[in-house]
Amino acid sequence: MRAPIFAWAIASLFFTTGLGMASDIKVLTVGGLQKPITLIAADFSKQTGDKVTFTFTNPAQLQKTLGEGAYDAIVVADAPIEALEKAGKLAAGSHAKVVRGPIGVAVKEGVKFPDVSTPEALKATLIAAKSVVYTDPSTPNGSGEKTKAILEQLGVWDAVVAKGKIMSLGPAKEAVAKGEFEIGLFNASESEAPGCVFVGAVPASIGRYTNYDGAVMANAPNGVVAAAFVRYLVGKPAAARWSEGKMAPVGGA
Repeated sequence: MRAPIFAWAIASLFFTTGLGMASDIKVLTVGGLQKPITLIAADFSKQTGDKVTFTFTNPAQLQKTLGEGAYDAIVVADAPIEALEKAGKLAAGSHAKVVRGPIGVAVKEGVKFPDVSTPEALKATLIAAKSVVYTDPSTPNGSGEKTKAILEQLGVWDAVVAKGKIMSLGPAKEAVAKGEFEIGLFNASESEAPGCVFVGAVPASIGRYTNYDGAVMANAPNGVVAAAFVRYLVGKPAAARWSEGKMAPVGGA
C-alpha cells in the first residue's frame, strides 16, 4: 500500500536533478530527530539541489504547531501519523516507517560511567543512584512515557520516583551537567549537551522505543519533492546518519 511513494520519489528526482528545477520543502518534525535528520537533509540537498526547511516541535505541541503552518511533509511518532492518515490529512501511499529511538542514560561529564549493559546492571545502577531526572511521563509519545514503562518493568519505578524529579529536557540536561542529578534518562538521540554525556541505551531486551514515521501532507504545496525526501529517509544513504544519531533505521533500503 505504500509503493506510490517510490514512484513519487523517482519523479521528483527526475524533475529536480534532470531539469535543474530545485525546490524548497517544509517539514514538520520533533526535537528528538533534529541532529540526524538535519544531516540527512543536507545530504539530500547536495544530491538533488532541493532545500529542506524544518520546523521542530515537541510531542506535546505537535497539534498546535501543525495547525499554525503549511507543511509538505511530517516526520513524527507513529501514533500521530496514523491518526492523521485516518483523518485523511496525508497523501495516499506516502506513509513510511522511518526510524526508532531508544531511551538512553546520561551522566555528568568526567564521572565514572555506570554499568547499564544489562537489565540487571541498569537496575542496580538506578537503585544505587542518589538522584535521577527524567521527562514528563504524561506526555504522549515522549521519552518520559517510555522511561516509566522501562522502570516499571525493572521494578524500580517507585524507588526512582522517591529520589527523582520530572523536568523538561533542556533544564534536565543542564542539571545533570551541574551534578545536581546523578542519572538522566532521556531519548538517546537527545541525551548529550555541554557537560552532559551519553553512557548507553537501555538494553534492547527491556527497551521501549519511540517509532517515527514519515509522510507527505495531503495538501502539500510541493508534494513530489516531499515524497522524494521521505523516501530518502528510509534508504541506505540515511541509515548511517540515523545510527550516528543513536537511532535505529527501520525503513530499509
